[in-house]
Amino acid sequence: MFAGRRLALIPGARSEGRIVLAVALLAGILFGALALFRHWSFHSTASDLAVFDQVLWNTIHGRFVESTLSLARCDPHSFFGDHFSPALLLILPAYVLFPRPETLLIVQTTALALGVWPVYLLARRFLPSTGQRLVWVAAYVLSAPLSFIALYDFHEITLAVAPLGFAMYFLATRRTIAMILSLLVALLAKEEVAVIGVGFGVALALQRRWWPSAIVVVGSIAAFVVTLKVIIPAFADGAPYQYLGRYASLGRDEAEIARTLLLDPLRALAVLGKGEVGSKVVFVLSLFAPGLGLALRSKWALVTSLPTLGYLMLSDYGGFHTLHNQYGAPLIPLALGASILGVAGLSERWRRRVTRGVVVSTLFFAFTFGGLPFSLNFADAFLRGEPDRAPSGRPILAREPRYEPFLPAVRAIPVDTAVSSRDFFTTQIPQRRFNYNLVGLDPCDAQYVVLDYAAPSVNRDLAKHRAEVDAVKALGFDEIASGEGLSLLRRR
Repeated sequence: MFAGRRLALIPGARSEGRIVLAVALLAGILFGALALFRHWSFHSTASDLAVFDQVLWNTIHGRFVESTLSLARCDPHSFFGDHFSPALLLILPAYVLFPRPETLLIVQTTALALGVWPVYLLARRFLPSTGQRLVWVAAYVLSAPLSFIALYDFHEITLAVAPLGFAMYFLATRRTIAMILSLLVALLAKEEVAVIGVGFGVALALQRRWWPSAIVVVGSIAAFVVTLKVIIPAFADGAPYQYLGRYASLGRDEAEIARTLLLDPLRALAVLGKGEVGSKVVFVLSLFAPGLGLALRSKWALVTSLPTLGYLMLSDYGGFHTLHNQYGAPLIPLALGASILGVAGLSERWRRRVTRGVVVSTLFFAFTFGGLPFSLNFADAFLRGEPDRAPSGRPILAREPRYEPFLPAVRAIPVDTAVSSRDFFTTQIPQRRFNYNLVGLDPCDAQYVVLDYAAPSVNRDLAKHRAEVDAVKALGFDEIASGEGLSLLRRR
């Protein structure tokens, strides 16, 4: 009630809110439509749209988060032995009504669109004019990483974007309980969000709120350790968390990695200089340069981004530090929030100048590095870095005609049989317990195999495709349907 009265006292605030909601709606429609067209035109992948679709489908059929696609394992196993993401269960009501991969795409784009609201709240609280506030709304929806993430299948980490944005807003407005609740909601998305919580705890300390800081830091570390050492291994039949290998340059296990970070900072700095340094630089710039680097002026607010930047940049896995993947999603609201607070500390004269610069910088990065239709990298975002999959003269949004005569045979596969398929077919034959992504030429125990020469492992090499067909036949299969670069085989 108080917030509503306060909003009414701000000139133009009600129309501002409507504008922001309209922008969020339009962004959701645009991102959602593009994601759906990408799926319908056979560009979605087993990792990760098919993984999450199968997990939810199995759950609503009494097999709690069971998968045969994650962890590169054919045997049915718990997805929570891969990643602990209880937020997936919040999607179940929508998925029960519409049990299709498309539901996940719509949920994701809706979640990302909602992330604009806490960014706006922060701008409204600390910036004096409508123009200065709405610029940051545009900076969010035009964010280069956001467009790539929205087009890239479905990933559970995107469900943390809006809650982290709210956590930043509540941190800035010193509403500790609301901030902690927002962090707890974000933590449901994925295990690494607990690391992000440490940054919020340190920010509280810089605000001289010592007890809340201690609670958040200790709670975040405890949640992270318990998840990695107890919860995930419990779902993985005792197997350890498998992704620590991505930090081999820092150490063999959690203790050695922590020891390196605390006692051997030079080794950690050396890791920062490894790999594709140019990709790392573009990644960081795409997040902070639209705000003209003014996040550096925000002091405590910038600290919230540091843990995420740390675990991404210090990884040996190149996919962690590129704007083309989903891993940087939590940084979007944190970087923009810190930038807003950095701008808020300027004089009115400089704020007006900086606002114009933010507009120019946002449009530059959106056009040069983003994945929206007007950008230079739209085809890269839509096709995931494989432009050869777009035959010349055909719009990339359209499905290739070669699929049409082949699909009836695939749709005739009994729903209770196991199928192993190459990307980008795995997402097109969902709603079955035993759905495998064909890795190498091991079909697991599948009764049917679907081959598509558009898969990265074949890269439209027709001779290689025919060799794969012959190799699968030698495993005891007969070809029962074929098309241009396509083959459906059934076990004898």
